[in-house]
Parts: sequence; C-alpha cells; structure tokens
Amino acid sequence: MTSVRFPIPVPFTVFYVHKFGGASLADADSFAHAVSIAKAQQNPRSLIIVVSALAGVTDALLDGARRAAGGDDRVLRETAATLRKRHREIVTKLLRKSPEQRALLDEIDAAMAELDPLAHGLSILRELTPRTSDYIAARGERLSARIVAALLSRVGARAQFVDALGVIRTNGQFGNASPDLPGTDRAARAALLPLLRRRITPVVPGFIGATPSGEVATIGRGGTDLSATLIGRALRAASITLWKDVSGLLTADPRVVSDARVIPQLNAREAAELAYYGAKVLHPRALTPLARSSTPLFVRPFADPSAPGTEISARRTLTKYPVKALSAVTAQALVTVTGNGMLGVPGIAGRTFTALHREGVSVSLITQASSEHSICFTVPAASADIARASLSAAFADEIARREIDDVEVESNLATLAVVGLGMHGTPGVAARVFSALADGGINIVAIAQGSSELIISAEVSEADLPAAKRRVHGEFQLSRLGGGAAVRPEHADVVLLGFGQIGRTLAPMLGRARQDGPRARVVGVIDRSGYVFDPNGISTRRLASLATQKARGTRLSSTNGGVAASTSDALATIARHALSRPIFVDLTADDTSALLRSALGAGMDVVLANKRPLSGKLADAEALQQTARTHDRRILHETTVGAGLPIIDTYYKLVEARDRVHRIDGCTSGTLGFLLSEIGRGRRFSESLSKAMEKGYTEPDPRDDLSGVDVARKALILGRLLGFRGELEDIALESLVPERVRKVPLAAFLSRLEEFDDAWHARARDAQENGRVLRYVASVTRRRVDVGLQAVESTSPFAALNGTDNQVAFTTMRYQTNPLIITGPGAGPAVTAAGVLNDILALAAS
Repeated sequence: MTSVRFPIPVPFTVFYVHKFGGASLADADSFAHAVSIAKAQQNPRSLIIVVSALAGVTDALLDGARRAAGGDDRVLRETAATLRKRHREIVTKLLRKSPEQRALLDEIDAAMAELDPLAHGLSILRELTPRTSDYIAARGERLSARIVAALLSRVGARAQFVDALGVIRTNGQFGNASPDLPGTDRAARAALLPLLRRRITPVVPGFIGATPSGEVATIGRGGTDLSATLIGRALRAASITLWKDVSGLLTADPRVVSDARVIPQLNAREAAELAYYGAKVLHPRALTPLARSSTPLFVRPFADPSAPGTEISARRTLTKYPVKALSAVTAQALVTVTGNGMLGVPGIAGRTFTALHREGVSVSLITQASSEHSICFTVPAASADIARASLSAAFADEIARREIDDVEVESNLATLAVVGLGMHGTPGVAARVFSALADGGINIVAIAQGSSELIISAEVSEADLPAAKRRVHGEFQLSRLGGGAAVRPEHADVVLLGFGQIGRTLAPMLGRARQDGPRARVVGVIDRSGYVFDPNGISTRRLASLATQKARGTRLSSTNGGVAASTSDALATIARHALSRPIFVDLTADDTSALLRSALGAGMDVVLANKRPLSGKLADAEALQQTARTHDRRILHETTVGAGLPIIDTYYKLVEARDRVHRIDGCTSGTLGFLLSEIGRGRRFSESLSKAMEKGYTEPDPRDDLSGVDVARKALILGRLLGFRGELEDIALESLVPERVRKVPLAAFLSRLEEFDDAWHARARDAQENGRVLRYVASVTRRRVDVGLQAVESTSPFAALNGTDNQVAFTTMRYQTNPLIITGPGAGPAVTAAGVLNDILALAAS
C-alpha cells in the first residue's frame, strides 16, 4: 500500500518574523533594546524571532579555530574566556535574580569550556575541516537565542528557545550549506506552529541548520537574514523584518554620495541586483526563498524603531520613476579576447567561459561585438592573471596561428550599476546615464545592459567611480522625493519667497507669459508664516485665490493646504522633492543670505529682487557668489538696480564685448524721481510727497525712500560689479530726511511735512535760476561711490526724466564722449514683477 504524505497546512493566522543581527546585539543595552522592540511588536501578533551571535563573536571564534589549526591554540582559549565574560555580563545585568539566570550561566560556561579540548585537538591535528568550523561557530547564535528567549520571558512575554536544527534543513555542505526549501517548509511548520498556536514566541538561532544526518551546518555569511526569510516562507508570514544598524537600503553609498537617501520601496529583483553589486545591507541569497512570494521584507533601523526603513516586495512602483538606486563593485579587471579568426567561428564564447569555470573565476559583466570579433568581460582584479593564463592556454593554437591576437587585461576598473525595474520599455534612461558621465569627463570602458533593462552597467576607472556615482545620482535626483524619472521634465519649477505686491503681480504673469522653451510654473510660495507647496505645480486659480487671501491679510499658513513653518524649514521641505530646473525667487527685503546659500546648495538657481544679499557685507555677498559657483548654479538680479530696466544685463553684455566700464551714473529711484519732478513743476514738497504716497510709489514710511539708502544699495551693487571693495557705510550718502525728524514716529513726521516746503522751494528755484534741475544721482566708479542730490544741467539726459522713470548712463572705453543711456519706468509692482519674470524665463530657457 502506497503512503501519501500531505504538506502540513498553515492555519489562517497572521505571523510576523523579526530578525536581530549581530550589530544590533553588541551588549546588554542592545539586548534590552531588541527585547523592547519585540515586546512592542508582540501583541496581538504572533512573532517568530531569529537572532545572530553577539557582534564580533563568529569572526572571533573562526579566527581562533584557524589559528589553533595552525598550531597556536592559545588564541582560541583566550577567545573562549573573553566571550564567556561578555555573555555572562549580559545575563548577570539583565536577568539578575531570575529563575533563568543560573541555567543560562551554566549554558555559557559549558559552551565555552568545550572550546578548550577543541583548541588542543586542532593544534595537534593541524587541520580545520568545514564540519568542525561550523560546530565551533554555531554556539554564538545559540547562546544569543537562549538569552533573548529568557529576556522575553522576564518581561512577561511567553517565549521559548527553538534550536535551528529542528527548523532549517540543508543539503549538508559544511561551511556554506544551501537550504533544502521543501524540507525546511515541513520542519519549520512542525517545530513552530504548535508553539505559535499556544501564543508562545519561538526564538531561533540564525546562520545554522541541520544536515541530512542531523549535524550542524552554517549557511554562509548573511545566513541569519536567510534563516529569517526561510522561516517566513515556510509559515507564509505576513511580513519579515530585518533590524539593522542602517536606516534601510540607500540610493547610493553615503560615504561617496553625501545626499543618498533611504529607498522607501524596492521590488525584490531590484533589491537582489543591488545586493549583488555591493549593497552590504543585504545578502542576495536572503531573497531567494521569497521568489514568487507575496511576503514583504522590511529592512529597518535598530536605533530608530519608528522609522519605516525599506520595503522589499513583489510590488512595482510607478514606471514614471524607473531608476531606483546605484551600486558598484570595485577592484575589477576587464579581460578582452580579440581576433579576426573569431569571426563566425562557433564555440569561442563557450570555450572562453569554460576555461574560466575550470579555474573558478567569476565573471560579473559580459559584452560582445555583434561581429564576434571580440569578447570582453570583467573579473575580480585578484583573478585577472589566472584568467589571462587560462585563456592563453585554451586558445594557444589560435594565438599561434594569429587567429586570436591576444588576451588583454585592463586593471584598476570598477563597475557602476544603475538599478531599476521600471527601466524596461522606458526610453531615455541609458542616454541620461551616459550623458551624465560624459558631462563629468568620465570615460566609459565597457557597457552592459540586459534585455530586461533591470540594470545598466558601466565599467569606469576606479579613480573615477566616486565622481561617476555622484554624477548619475545627481542627474536622476535620487536624493529627492520623486527622483528617478527617465526623462528630465520640460518645465522649470519656481519657488517664490515673499508674496507681497510684487509676488502677487508676478504669479499671474507667469501663467500668461509666452514661453518658447521649458515652461516656468510656480510650485511653492513661502512667507514668514509658512508655505504652500505642490510638486505638480500650483494652478493659476489657486494662485489667484492665495493672492486674494494674502491681500486681505491672511497668512499663507492659514490658507487651505498651507503649512506653518520657518522659511528655512519650508525651503528644506521643498528641496527634498525632485524639482525640475528649480528657481528660487527672493521677493523680500530681508537679509536672506543664509537662506539663499541653502537654496543654491539644494541645486536651485536664484532670482533676486531683494537688494540686501548683494549690498550687505562684502564677505557675505562674495560667499553667496562662491556658493553659486561651487554648486554650478546661477544668480540673476536684474531688478535689484533698475526694476524692469536691463541695467545688469547691459553691463555684462558690454564686458562680454570686451568693452571696459569706467563709470556708471544713474537716477535709480522712481519714488525720488517722481518727487523731484513734481517739485520742479512748482508743487510744494508736502503736496508732492503725499501724492507719491497715494499712488503707492513710496515705502509705508516714506523716510525709507528719502534717506537714500535704497539708492545707495543699488549703487553698491553696481560698484561691486566694477570692483569697488567698500561697504555700504563707505558710500558718501546724502539723506533727504532732516536730522530733527529722522527718529520721530511716522505720524509726527507726516504732520510736519509743510515745515520743509520753503526749503525745498528755495532749492528748486536756485537750480532753475542757474539753468539746472534737481535730481537724486548715484555716481559709481571702481574707487568711489557717491549718492546724493545734484542740480544737473538742463542739457543733461537726467534733466529730461519725468515721473517715476529711471535712467542709467554707462561711461565706457567705447562710450566715453556720449555715454550709453538706458531710460524707462523704475517704480511699481508691475514693472519690477516684469523684470523678475524676464530673469525667470531666461533661467528656464537656458
């Protein structure tokens, strides 16, 4: 009669596997923390806990065993004493006066005492077999598991040590055993389900399993992760969590790419490729049991249990963001077999890799010309000489007949891997990778890409690898939320700092502007109260609504979708997103130098209407420009001097044309221009100033305009273009505010305006009698800057100015007799907003 064996069914219960690695189990405090995490996860869930040995224990045991086999048994004896002390200290500290303490201490003593005769035997036999090595190493995980089980019981959780030999089945290869998946499924269910049904938490040592004969065998490095996934597979766990000493899987090596970030989710195939190409967080073997499984795997930080870490699952994220991460393998060599005799000859590739296989040489990247004229592949640099020798021997006859030229080896290379499942069927990814490397002057030695396009590999010089990583990481903005897009979006994302009259005028202008290049759109608006942000762009209707509310006095943080934050926090939040050609527009009148440096450091270009950052301390202004150069960003500031007039642009065009600017003179205050024009027509000073205030030409306190400081700041910006090294206080500045009213309240100042009418009438009359006109003029050279009231000749271009018009005159090497004159409106929100818009569109198009 034939017996039929049915698989043990898994009851409809939710199980969760949690694994704690050696780096998480370094001392008593670490064990206590691990237990607190497990306890917090336990109710009402059913847990299985898998643990590694204490940090460094396995390495110490294996090193001692190897030395004993070399004749020095002292090291293994000393290691046993040290490890005995470490384990006893943890038990004594955490399980003091508990029933489990004595039994655990006896277990520790027995496990370490057994190493003495083993050390003596190894030193006599002078041989360490994989079987003995596994037997020695296994005690680290077993002791950790017993301690964790006892600690859980101590804090009120029902827990029990379960030896891995009753859970994990292997093929019996000592030293690096492969798991027997069907056997492990049966054994794990039989050993663990009865405990789980009774709400007992099994604590299983990782890294080890049973051979077919029941002996202990290790399952290789990364084995504890593999133990956890084997158990999760067997019990069809709801999830598996690996607690690590890292935040999760990162977009790149943070030691090389400083802004690498945690990847929230990876497909299992992506994670396997990253693990293969050097991501040390996870061994690729650990993912094998989860093939075709719906169980998600989480890599989470032991130090911060509240952090989500990285999810690895069958889930595929949006194809809009196909590139997930970079990894690399260093110390590679490129081997090339080439020759005309290879053309069309079958079997060349087979003979090549058969020869390498015989020598145990691993190949990581292969590329072959379609003509079969050459085969290139990479091997570990340490194996390069062996590879060349084996291939030279395999093709000795062909080399002698010159059918194969030679076997060439190029060393000091590294493989850069760009990983992402969504690259399949998405055009443009490879082009951006290679363009980014080319822009950085990085030569690509070889390229490989599978038909699945899960990974693009490029062989580069090992010296170029750090720069290559940073270039590709930056190109795809992998450090940002929403990074990894295949194609750079055809728009420029604008963030407005300040939403006063100029900002509210500018916002609708952007929507109506004719834009031939990449379209500029507003994604963020920041004021002192907080910010509004939408990475997909703030609609014209919403901007209009925000403008209306802001004009009524509502703070941005109080609007629908607004967030309360400081300006620096708002910028930091926005900068975490993968913006396209981001432009930070400063429309404030504050000292924003530090904030602007942060924006430049975050990869944003800057547009300034704010004069303070460029007219403050010279060291601060130079630091701002240096930050822009360091991060390859641009600062445009046309409206800091002439509102909508192209003053700055004209200066740079003169310089680009190899002209030399000797002097700049200008009337750059629309407010003072209007005031002096009115006085020149015979109107009283008090009447003229009141009219300017009514039209909105002045600051809320008109003394800010009359003081001349605003003109002085503009003059200082121009002076620094010419090479003036002074500060604002070094400018010869004439204030139009009488000394006696400079510090009185605004209302008192306005009530006394008529006191100054006679003096202003006399000034205007004297100027007219001498054929002159009053103008407020800035005169700028490399060595001196003067700002003050002048009676200019009636033939001067400045005399013809009317209303709020500004005028600037450039005296240059070519324009000496007749200076180059630029005239136009210089005051009002619409004029300034138009100037800002021009700067934005220039950056967006370039």
